[in-house]
Amino acid sequence: MGTTVQIRNLSDDVAQKLKAKAATAGLSLSEYLRRELTELADQIALDERWEAFVGNGIQMTRDEIVDAIHADRKWE
Repeated sequence: MGTTVQIRNLSDDVAQKLKAKAATAGLSLSEYLRRELTELADQIALDERWEAFVGNGIQMTRDEIVDAIHADRKWE
């Protein structure tokens, strides 16, 4: 079972925009937010890994690394 998160003091405007985005995607608000938060958490993890690479003196740009990963995946 997952963790329940409650967000307080969300403006009505923001809540309506999120509900509209969820409806457009054909999702419940809960499922839409779950997907968005999962994507955010994955991005945070990616940013942390990137900082670890930069801290170790790797002289590649993020785009070069992504291109290398994509090239490698083509051979799988």
